[in-house]
Amino acid sequence: MSILAVYITDINGQQLFEYPLSDSPPTNKMLQVALRDASADDIVLRVSSDELLFHRRQDSLDFLIPCSSSMPALVPLEFISHLIKVLHDYFQPPLSRPKIEKNYSTIMMLLNEMIEDGYPFVTEENALRDLVPFTDGLSKYLPTLPKGAASSLKSITSSGLSSKSFSSDSSSMRSNVPWRRSNVKHNNNELYVDIQETLSVIIPAVSPMRQLLNSVNGTSNPVPTASAFYTPAVPQVLAEPIVAIAHGSVFATTKLSGVPDIQLILSFGNRVLEGPAFHPCVRLARWRERPGTLSFVPPDGKCCLLQYTISGVESGPIGGDLKTGLGPMKDEFEVRVWSRVPRNVKFVENLRVEVVFDSERVQNVKGTRASSGEFNIEQKGVGVWRFPGKTPMGWNASLRGTMVVSEDLEAGPDGTVPQEFPKYIKISYDCQGMLVSGTKVESLRVVSGKGLDDRAKPYKGVKYLTHGKDIIIRG
Repeated sequence: MSILAVYITDINGQQLFEYPLSDSPPTNKMLQVALRDASADDIVLRVSSDELLFHRRQDSLDFLIPCSSSMPALVPLEFISHLIKVLHDYFQPPLSRPKIEKNYSTIMMLLNEMIEDGYPFVTEENALRDLVPFTDGLSKYLPTLPKGAASSLKSITSSGLSSKSFSSDSSSMRSNVPWRRSNVKHNNNELYVDIQETLSVIIPAVSPMRQLLNSVNGTSNPVPTASAFYTPAVPQVLAEPIVAIAHGSVFATTKLSGVPDIQLILSFGNRVLEGPAFHPCVRLARWRERPGTLSFVPPDGKCCLLQYTISGVESGPIGGDLKTGLGPMKDEFEVRVWSRVPRNVKFVENLRVEVVFDSERVQNVKGTRASSGEFNIEQKGVGVWRFPGKTPMGWNASLRGTMVVSEDLEAGPDGTVPQEFPKYIKISYDCQGMLVSGTKVESLRVVSGKGLDDRAKPYKGVKYLTHGKDIIIRG
């Protein structure tokens, strides 16, 4: 029950790196056969009766980890994520073939520390920095060793010669805090907290009763649209979301000397956190005593302190709807999108609206008229309406068009081919300065700091970001 090997290949399956962990692990050729017959969504494949393959594509490279079939699936999947983070930390993203080939021995030394007896061992970037030098130090000691001799190189690094033997600072010792490197020093002491939430919303089609209420109650439009052939109104009565979920992450970037002890207090209002996940540095006992309190000794640099999910949140600062069967021939559709006016937010960025339709039944979209932005068919079955730059609050826009149906479609009982319309629209955007769940930082302070100058006053900053990713509005 262990990891059998680690392979890194290009997207064509050509092997760039190998790290065997058993006497006879599956070869890359065997793994490529399994990958060839698999779908893109299969992240776990069966190689043989007692061997599984876990794989992930990142930065145009494939990371392959064959394991014994009794290995818990979460272990190799999490290990791949940690390995990618470590390689990004050492060699900077994106990873590429030249970076893997140039730093072959450094990656070998990293894996020698990261895996012990087939199981993940040291996986924190900060701890690895004390154990493995950033430079490709082993190459100068073994200049004639062929790159393909992975077994020989592994036996050398795992025997009496540890990776620390090749470090430029052989006297460096591992930190007593596993996730923080030793002897951290910074000239400018800084502490930043970034909270990001990804919003996922599904809004059903407006029912006939709600449409009637909209027509009876009228509409309000803070900024009228100039063109007369669009419907400039923003509906007052909207369908309630079927799903409205915020997936949040709390990041801390610390550039503090010594070993600082930090306390971060968060407020979630009346919201309930679902399945919170913490970095190992967070003291869970303190969180249990006072929910919302993150007490920790941080890694040096950036780390994710907390991940959480909150259901039943607001649908965000951007709204929209989809109407069909409009125009004299009842063959037009209309997409409307607008921005509300939340407190302390002046604009959103990277706003785009995807208009999704049946690519087998629709050949094209004609007669598109947009009051703002640009609309193009960018992929099969999807038209993208883009709004470059910053979109202000209290704004709205409309898009109208007609779907051109395929001539191969069978006619209905009345002898005509039914008109096609978009299935749904999907909105995405970035909004700085707000979180849809209402989460906020109540306080952030350095409680104590061994090795931190008592006169030092660390600069502290907090940023919020809402990323509207999957805001789906059905037609």
